[in-house]
Amino acid sequence: MKTKPNTYVLGFLVLVLLALAGYWFLAPRDKEVATLVIKTAPAERLLAVNGRIRPRLQVDIRPALGGELVALPFDVGDRVSAGQVLARVDDAPEAAAIAEAEASVQTQQATVAQAQRDLARFVALGQFATKREVEQLRLAVVEGERELSRRRANVVQTRELRDRRVLRAPFSGIILERPVDPGQTVGPESIIYRLADLSSPEITVEVDEIYATEIRAGMEALVSLPGQQRQIRAVVAHIEPRVDPATGARDVRLDLGDADVDAPSGLTVTVNLVIERRESAISVPRSAIIQSDGEAYVRLVTGDRVVTDRKVSFIDWPAETVIVTSGLQAGERILLDPAAAQPGDEIKIRKTD
Repeated sequence: MKTKPNTYVLGFLVLVLLALAGYWFLAPRDKEVATLVIKTAPAERLLAVNGRIRPRLQVDIRPALGGELVALPFDVGDRVSAGQVLARVDDAPEAAAIAEAEASVQTQQATVAQAQRDLARFVALGQFATKREVEQLRLAVVEGERELSRRRANVVQTRELRDRRVLRAPFSGIILERPVDPGQTVGPESIIYRLADLSSPEITVEVDEIYATEIRAGMEALVSLPGQQRQIRAVVAHIEPRVDPATGARDVRLDLGDADVDAPSGLTVTVNLVIERRESAISVPRSAIIQSDGEAYVRLVTGDRVVTDRKVSFIDWPAETVIVTSGLQAGERILLDPAAAQPGDEIKIRKTD
């Protein structure tokens, strides 16, 4: 039986299609990679650190004299005014001493009054009283008045000692802690209250000594509170002059100015310190830079889509995006992922770039 010519033609076409398909799968293709077109734009160099809200004023209220707490009217969270009585320590010893001192003053007043009457009587005698007797009585009055002054001073001193048993608020604020209870015996080392003024809080941050040298008083910072979208502007108010040997960091204090901040003391916040602002700069992702043997490179894509290495200089800063200071110009194109192609490779630019 003879084979039909159409069968040969059909078989030939199938072989051609298979060959074309094999070539399509096996033939080398240009790599499709993600790239970045270099542009100049305003840029910021930020240092992101964690900070804590702290009161501008905070003090531990301690008794000057030990004894039993007989009055402790406030608790944690209570607001108090400057000069308000916060606590009283039993002043029975001072009360007894005051009573004794006041009785002593009254006794001496009577003694002085009698001496003054005796002196007046002898002075009235005129020539019938000897000069010696008058001078002795006059001296008795002077010494009596001197002793009276001393005893009055003792009363004042004892009352001042009693006043030291009364603890008053040095400024208006909120009670943060009250580690003692009424009736407890306390001493000068005991903390009765921890008082803070939260009306104008500050923020403290720890900055590694490597980066702390770039921080200056007056620098701007942007503060983000947990759960809030808005950023609060702050200013660097103080930089601790020494490095903490335990942490290798320096404390930096930020002033929130007149910002309305309703946050508890000790709250952790995110702080972006604005180290530098540039009106025009080239910024690239840190991941686009290759660092080797102390040199930095990017993978540049030439006009004919061939990859080549380009040496660059950049500000090495702990951020996802860094500022390139030399080696790139606006309009040039680099690989976002340097590992996506090697120097000499011809690539296909991803359409979304």
